[in-house]
Amino acid sequence: MKYQSAKLLNAEGKMWHIGLDENDCGKHFILPGDPARCKMIASYFDESRFIGESRGNPTYTGTYHGVPVSTMCTGMGSMAVAVCVEELKHLGVKTMIRMGTSGSLQPNIPDGSFVIATGAVRGEGATKEYTPEEYPAIADLDVVYCLRQAAREYGVEPYVGIVRSHDAFYMESPGAHEGYLDRIRPWTDAGVLAVENESAALFTVSSLLGGIRSGTILLAGGYLGDHYGTMTTANDVDYPARVELMTKITLRAIELIDQLEDLKDVR
Repeated sequence: MKYQSAKLLNAEGKMWHIGLDENDCGKHFILPGDPARCKMIASYFDESRFIGESRGNPTYTGTYHGVPVSTMCTGMGSMAVAVCVEELKHLGVKTMIRMGTSGSLQPNIPDGSFVIATGAVRGEGATKEYTPEEYPAIADLDVVYCLRQAAREYGVEPYVGIVRSHDAFYMESPGAHEGYLDRIRPWTDAGVLAVENESAALFTVSSLLGGIRSGTILLAGGYLGDHYGTMTTANDVDYPARVELMTKITLRAIELIDQLEDLKDVR
């Protein structure tokens, strides 16, 4: 059965959860998990307006070098991201890029590196409600290419490959019980670059709905195997500057994507 999404509106005629309509949206969206990050991202727009905040998720819309762009917090986890993707699809959004943080699963990825996801291990539960586990969670190739090109323009060589999404933050993070090393070892051995919580849902639901270019860029903290009981990324003195650089890379990638024809939905 072909997947179809219902357009659910609130009393103001806006999308039920995210509280937006077509007039509130740019063509391209940057989707951080942290609501505080939206204001910082919007500060790099040529001009922006605060649209509002629904369910704790603020939205800003404006332009970047003339390109219509918005940023909206998704909140944490794959279910929250799936809701955002479904509702943004109804508003005609064509590009969705997750911009977040992650824990490194590889000891040779330095702290503060950027990871661009080509796909995600579906270790979370939300996408299993949509489609069998055999269905791959794959990023759009144009988004991957444009993010990598943008990073290189800023003098950064990113790590490009598969990430893992899962639901239980403290089970596969430095704050987990000591047995978390046994949980992450199979993914380290398989060459998975980093672990986070949202990309599998972004990629899977975007693909099922069709006509959406989706991708992910992550700021990687230290290798999880070396940091039991600590959180490295956010505590790093260079963290704010690295997040700002990631924002510039993402906005440059959107500029490049905007030059492409819209992705066609063949269904």
